[in-house]
Amino acid sequence: MKKLAIMTMKGGTGKTTTAVSVAHGLSLSGRRVLLVDCDPQRNSTLTFGAKSEQGLDTLLMTGDVEIIQVRERFFLIDSGGSKLVQVELRLGLQEGRENRMGEALKNLKGCDYLICDCPPSMNLININVIAFCDEVIVPVAMDHLSRIGAHQTTKVVEEIKKMTGNSSIGYRILPTFYDSRTKVSVQVLEQLKEEFRGHLFDGIIRINTDLREAPGHKKTIYEHAPLSRGAFDYYKLTEEILALYEDGN
Repeated sequence: MKKLAIMTMKGGTGKTTTAVSVAHGLSLSGRRVLLVDCDPQRNSTLTFGAKSEQGLDTLLMTGDVEIIQVRERFFLIDSGGSKLVQVELRLGLQEGRENRMGEALKNLKGCDYLICDCPPSMNLININVIAFCDEVIVPVAMDHLSRIGAHQTTKVVEEIKKMTGNSSIGYRILPTFYDSRTKVSVQVLEQLKEEFRGHLFDGIIRINTDLREAPGHKKTIYEHAPLSRGAFDYYKLTEEILALYEDGN
């Protein structure tokens, strides 16, 4: 099972869109996927109009959880909403608190990919996610504050690698909201290529209104606008992920 976190310290970068689109894209490619909503805002969960009384909040405290099937080969764990914040405060008083997610999910079977949609902040939940996952995918919108957020995020990843002694945790940068008509998009993309050499996805996600509209219809981009450039870009990203994590490139 490959474990991927979608995370950045900057909001508004297409984080949840990426988590949902990658997860559904992988399931459409024949993989069994579990999307874990780790954000109290529950945006991934709301995208599918889902809700559970036993979400990530109860999983972290008691080990009990309801796994919701949202599409064929595609499953979801609700974050628990605001209750997840309360759980985080309680976890902060426990020993081994940074490994609680790994312990809670260590017996998970029958899943090819686990994807965590994380909140845009550094908290105990995100520390758990980084310690648990194989790689962090960092969406970066084409503006300078998002680029700075990417540096902050990758610095945290490196710190947690040292803290846990797990040197295998990796990260990759995903350019989002790219618009070739604007100077800032071109400039930021070039800076990312220079500053994150060897850690950048080949593909980019172009700005696309259909991506913003899809959640309002309780659909992913593949269902809402399958012929859009948003669907094409995430399809290409899905292919790249499969090549990276299954072909060993």
